Amino acid sequence: MSSTLPFNQLTGTLKVYIAPYGEAIPAIASTPSGNWVELGPTDGEQVAEMKGALTFFRDNDNQGPVKAVRPEEDFMITFTVVGLSMASLARIWSNIANLTTVSNVQTLRVERGALPTEYALIFRGETVSPAGAYPAQFVLPRSVFDGEPAMTFAKDGRPGVECVVTAIVDPAQSAGLRLGWLTAQVS
Repeated sequence: MSSTLPFNQLTGTLKVYIAPYGEAIPAIASTPSGNWVELGPTDGEQVAEMKGALTFFRDNDNQGPVKAVRPEEDFMITFTVVGLSMASLARIWSNIANLTTVSNVQTLRVERGALPTEYALIFRGETVSPAGAYPAQFVLPRSVFDGEPAMTFAKDGRPGVECVVTAIVDPAQSAGLRLGWLTAQVS
């Protein structure tokens, strides 16, 4: 029987925080405050994915490519939020303004509209640094909930919603950080 000792690493669920686009990004060591709202913990797999295939150029003098460029690029995070509230669901589906409350009954319209709400997003884990069991966070200063969010219901009684968040270029950030960044504590 094989053993993974001494390499065991415990990781907790990742938390998703959102704020209106333009909100100041908190440091990794501080709890988000102000307009930052925790959507809830995640469940299942969480995926941070870079997209952007290379285009290769060839000439008649060489058999292999002589140049490569990346004409477009995307960054997406996929996760399932569990422990939902109606407010969290409203933010994911469309906009918190689409949630109304009358006599202790909340109603969320299903129609999302043509223009998605833009958010700043932090995807944070307390023990997910590439350097070990330290905190790390992906920061998307400007993003939208993409795809078709699907609600899931399970035997454990926790409803969840599958989410895809896509980064949008933020011209307020410096070059190289316009789609977002990863911050990790390393010791």
